[in-house]
Amino acid sequence: MFPFDRLIRAMDKIAASGELDQDIRAQIGSGTYEPTSMPFDRFVNKNEFDRMMSEADVVVSHAGVGTIATALTLNKPLLVLPRRGSLGEHVNDHQVGTARRYAELGHVLLAETEDDLPRMLAQLSTFKPKPRIVNAKGIATRIDHFLREGI
Repeated sequence: MFPFDRLIRAMDKIAASGELDQDIRAQIGSGTYEPTSMPFDRFVNKNEFDRMMSEADVVVSHAGVGTIATALTLNKPLLVLPRRGSLGEHVNDHQVGTARRYAELGHVLLAETEDDLPRMLAQLSTFKPKPRIVNAKGIATRIDHFLREGI
């Protein structure tokens, strides 16, 4: 939905350095930056995306909840760089809070800025994400409280 040239540019620079010993492929969306050192697709359909995620050893992404949930379901080590509203990458900074919370829980690795990516990438291949345990009863209780009390 929103371009994320900052992540794509940073990963392309890392790919150009030759420091990665893994194959890399990017889905770049509608951004204006086109990588020169890694293969990319602008968009892939859901089936292709699911296949790529299943086959990936590790994943680097924005901090969207859908991508995080998919990586956790597949038990894939995930490094996230949150989009920032102040940089025009999203409408606000909600991905920063999402990324920090999931990192605190041990579900993802977090790069606060693109400068953190090389250091965090070095940790990604040995990172074991903690499984997410959904507290369905707690969620139902909070929804019930909200509906009854309006708070």
